[in-house]
Amino acid sequence: MKCYTFLLTACLLICLPTAAWAETYAPQKVVYHVNYADESRINATFNNINNHLAAVDEDQLDIKVVIHGPSLEYFISATSDSTKQITLDNLKLRDVQFLICGNTIAAYQLTVGDLYDVAEEDVVMAGLPAIVALQQQGYIYLRP
Repeated sequence: MKCYTFLLTACLLICLPTAAWAETYAPQKVVYHVNYADESRINATFNNINNHLAAVDEDQLDIKVVIHGPSLEYFISATSDSTKQITLDNLKLRDVQFLICGNTIAAYQLTVGDLYDVAEEDVVMAGLPAIVALQQQGYIYLRP
C-alpha cells in the first residue's frame, strides 16, 4: 500500500504542473504550409487553424498560411463558392494572413483579380523561400 501511495503522489506531482501549463501558451508564430489540391485536406487544415486559434489567445498568436501549387485552386473556386468565401473571411477576420505564391499564379496564367479576396500585398515571389524566410524569423513550420 505504501508503494501505491508513493506512485499516486508522484503521478499527481508530475501531472499537476503539466495540466496547469497546458492551460496557457506562450506567444506563437506559426506558418502553415498548404500545397495540396484535396479540398477535404484543405478544410481539415483550416479546422486545425481554427482549433489553434481557439486554444491560444489571438493576441498571442501570429498565423501565416503559405498557399502554392494546386492549393491555389481553392482561391480560384472561392470566387464563386460562398461557403469557401465564408471560411476564408472568418480566418482573415481572426488575423490569419494568407501568402500566395506568385510563381503559382504565373504558372496558372492568372492575375490576383482571378483569386478570391487576394491583394497584391498578399503575393510572395515564391512559396517555399517565403516559408524559409518565415522560419528564419522564428515561425514554427506546420504542414497538416
